[in-house]
Amino acid sequence: MNSSIKWVCNMAIAIVLAITAAGIPVHASEVEPISEGARVLVGHWRKTTIVFESPKDEHLVLKADGTAENWVVTASSRSGTTTGTWRVEGKILTLLLREKGEVSRPFTIHEGQLVFPNIQNQRRFWENVAR
Repeated sequence: MNSSIKWVCNMAIAIVLAITAAGIPVHASEVEPISEGARVLVGHWRKTTIVFESPKDEHLVLKADGTAENWVVTASSRSGTTTGTWRVEGKILTLLLREKGEVSRPFTIHEGQLVFPNIQNQRRFWENVAR
């Protein structure tokens, strides 16, 4: 291996190590894989609420590699996509999304819908848009 290629490889490794140390996933393969029991959550989920008589759709994509995406669509706009990670411990779903921080709440699946959070008087029902 010539010295310029070796230098580039060493720099790439140093950058990956710096980003990883900062807590930012570099690639999906670096995210901890989800458990077999959590596979039921893998998919594209949508929660619709009515705000000032207009629909507001929040989308949550939970990928099998442990990464997540989240965005909101209204009649007049679409937010940017926020990325992050997700994991399940027992019946607790934890989302760690950039710009939104970490959210850990109980969940359940009821008649094919994700109930998240599954807390009395706070329940939200997410429809499975696609798997």
